[in-house]
Amino acid sequence: MGEQGKVRRRAILVGAATGSIPLERIGLNRPEDIVICADGGRNTLEALGITPDWYVGDNDSGGHPDGLPSILLPPEKDVSDMEMSVEKALALGCTELILTGCTGGRLDHGLANLGLLEQIHAQGASALLLDEANEVRFLTPGRYEIENAPFYHYIGLIPLDAKLSAVSLHGVKYPLHGADLYRGSTRSISNEILPDETAVIEIGAGYALLVRSQPENC
Repeated sequence: MGEQGKVRRRAILVGAATGSIPLERIGLNRPEDIVICADGGRNTLEALGITPDWYVGDNDSGGHPDGLPSILLPPEKDVSDMEMSVEKALALGCTELILTGCTGGRLDHGLANLGLLEQIHAQGASALLLDEANEVRFLTPGRYEIENAPFYHYIGLIPLDAKLSAVSLHGVKYPLHGADLYRGSTRSISNEILPDETAVIEIGAGYALLVRSQPENC
């Protein structure tokens, strides 16, 4: 199969934060998908009638490896279950990772999981973090076209570097033209994609998180 015809193998990584998995947004019916539960994520999946393909964890959030290919971790370790799940997905050749069930609980874990988006990018894969109210992507310098499908009410750009340079936003309620944005500023949150428009984001230098929030049913 040629490079353009390759199937992007997708991994769904599910953490232990219950009530934050938008199944209708993810869709778990693709036969090439690999579903990995990070410890207690197994309980979340089983409650939904879903059997994961892999278990990764130390059983400190109630998950169990019974009957699954597993990576068993000690409770005292240097990485989280979710980070090890990311490493397993990448080792399996997955090029598209969706992280879910990993926000809304402990803040340190939630922030660390957002940081995993950059790590995944650095290893040549794409990533999307999803919960019931948000989707988050990691952006590097470049040009991006963002369709508002599925619909979210808000879109926000969060600088990760001290300075995000030459930022332009088009097709949104509050456009920018070659602006500099600074880490810690709230200038670029709570924007909206205009009806029947595709948002265009241009970043000259710096890394950022792109957050779309509050879907139609939220």
